[in-house]
Amino acid sequence: MTVFTDEAPLRRFLAGAANRVRLIALLEGAAAGLFVAFVLALAGVPARGAPWPFVWIALLCAGLGAAMRLVMTGATRGRIAHLVERRAPSCRNLVITADELLQARAGGADMPLASAPPHVAALVCSEALRVVRTLDVRVLFPVRHAALALGAGVALVALSAARDTRPLRDAASAVRSVVAPNVARIDEVRITITPPSYSQRPAVTVRDTSRIEALAGSRITLLARGHADSLFVQTLSGSRHVAATDAGEFRIELSADEDGFISLAPLLADAPAGSPRLIGLTVIPDDAPRVRIVTPGRDLFLRDSESVIDLAVESDDDLGLSSLQLRYTRVAGSGERFTFDEGTIPLSVSRTNPRAWKASGRLALAPLKLTPGDMVVYRAVATDRRPGAPATESDAFIAEIISPGGDAAAGFAIDPEQERYAVSQAMVVLKTERLIARMGTMPADSVLAASMELAVEQRKVRAEFVFMMGGELLDERGHEGHLDDLGEEAEAEAEDDILAGRLENQGRAALMRAIRSMSRASTMLNVAQLADALAAEKSALSQLELAFSRARIILRALAEREALDLTRRLSGDLTDARSAQRAVVTPVADARSVALRSALAELATIGGDAAPVSSRSAALDLLAQRMLRVDPSFEPLQSVSTLVADASSRDERTARGMLERAVSSLAAILQSSLPAARTPAPSLEAVRLRGALMDARRRAAAPGTSGGGR
Repeated sequence: MTVFTDEAPLRRFLAGAANRVRLIALLEGAAAGLFVAFVLALAGVPARGAPWPFVWIALLCAGLGAAMRLVMTGATRGRIAHLVERRAPSCRNLVITADELLQARAGGADMPLASAPPHVAALVCSEALRVVRTLDVRVLFPVRHAALALGAGVALVALSAARDTRPLRDAASAVRSVVAPNVARIDEVRITITPPSYSQRPAVTVRDTSRIEALAGSRITLLARGHADSLFVQTLSGSRHVAATDAGEFRIELSADEDGFISLAPLLADAPAGSPRLIGLTVIPDDAPRVRIVTPGRDLFLRDSESVIDLAVESDDDLGLSSLQLRYTRVAGSGERFTFDEGTIPLSVSRTNPRAWKASGRLALAPLKLTPGDMVVYRAVATDRRPGAPATESDAFIAEIISPGGDAAAGFAIDPEQERYAVSQAMVVLKTERLIARMGTMPADSVLAASMELAVEQRKVRAEFVFMMGGELLDERGHEGHLDDLGEEAEAEAEDDILAGRLENQGRAALMRAIRSMSRASTMLNVAQLADALAAEKSALSQLELAFSRARIILRALAEREALDLTRRLSGDLTDARSAQRAVVTPVADARSVALRSALAELATIGGDAAPVSSRSAALDLLAQRMLRVDPSFEPLQSVSTLVADASSRDERTARGMLERAVSSLAAILQSSLPAARTPAPSLEAVRLRGALMDARRRAAAPGTSGGGR
């Protein structure tokens, strides 16, 4: 039989847990027996003045109670793994599965999971051992309450053995003084979360938890029991006092609207306030539904207005959908005379489940009476069951009827003819590529005509940049100026100066090369040499990108630098001359960072104090509450607050470790909120050298370029 490496430690953990449960059962049974003996003493059994018979009766009752309690917990000890899982939900059934595997190995082939492969069983045992190593049997099964009950029973037996028997009301007073001292406390908090009715989710009840999650709009009901006259309840929205009901419970009702916390502090009239119970609140919003048009899922450009479009729609929601529609808008007309008509397309909805729907439908264009140039814009609309929730729309698609021989426009927001008014060098390149792609299907004269039209557009682009660099129109008497007729003599002289490096402006040099490449492209387009023209156009485009890259500014710059008039230096009346003064601006402190730094300092002080952590429980509870007030929706801060609040209820060693983890996590949160350190600026020489190197590489890679700037 294969022996698992982790079998022995896991068995020891389960045996230790079972022994702990057995000890608690013995203490509880003995305490119950002592209380029975005390009740018998109050009833006169044995008679007054016989202390030793009473002691023997008390011991007998304690032994019988311990034995009966031990027998009653026999079944629980046999299922110790289930009890561990119930106390520590983080185990996620690993301990139960590992325990069943170990029992199957010891019980034979007829036991459940006896046929599990050895490597699977070994892996389960290993994972279970990893989980239980993080658990403390003393924390899972605390003996404190059972020991307190036994101590109270011993005290009552001692009082009765003294035989100074008092009336029953005095005995009840003694019980209260021992079992429930005059200290305000909360013994139990039962929380019921009722989701909103539209979610169709059941109510959930939890007990004594440090954090709850609720769907937005849920009702939260808290029932607290303890030794107090009233509860002081604090939330992000305010605070109030809650009195006890006739049943001796405190009932608090809240609405889950936003992330926050619930603080319950017990109050007694003749005692200081007890340690508050802090419960974090996480509100889960109801997500909007998601809807999309799967088929056809793209814009359609049709030549026939009698077409029928098959549509498929999908939608899903985290809770449940309420409706699913397909709406359309008919767009007809042109210019400023557009008409819009809206409607709904019938859908056949298939409900896979309440949260996921599929639908199909058909959009018939014939009833819409579309003419060439008209279009239909359609989109899917879904709503969920939340009252007042806005509808969610999918991406909108169009179905356009194109004109005969025309190309479809990419939408109805821009007139297709307007592209001629937005000519750029990139557009010239794109149109040339389109013309090259259509050359095989066009007559030669049509290709030449289209190429000459592109030449005109290329000259328009070139003219814009010539004007930018200082070019002028021809200004001759009797000549009507035209966009293509430029007086370029002065501009050519400036080009020679720039390309020769006499003007220290690499951007202007690149722009001059782009203009010359445009000139070559225009010449080649006039004779329909499209391939060579495209190469020149792309060269011009790359030079334009180089000219406008980085921090270069293209303006009508002066060819010579302005000289300073040294005769006017330090002239004039200097009576009112003084140094400039600037008001010092006080930096605005980040309130969040300030609050977290203060919490970190206080937490470090408490953690480094030699006093027991349990004596600082009130300070820790208030500190956890302060941190949640800073940002109740921030999950890392929620974890830190839970660690701080739980530390006061743990033993000293565990509490110190929890505080250390809280300090480290809070420091990491603060560090992540700090701005990044500024990197030192590079030197001016390095910047100029790097710029010159990049310019040289671009000139070497760009086709059709010559000459060099500096």
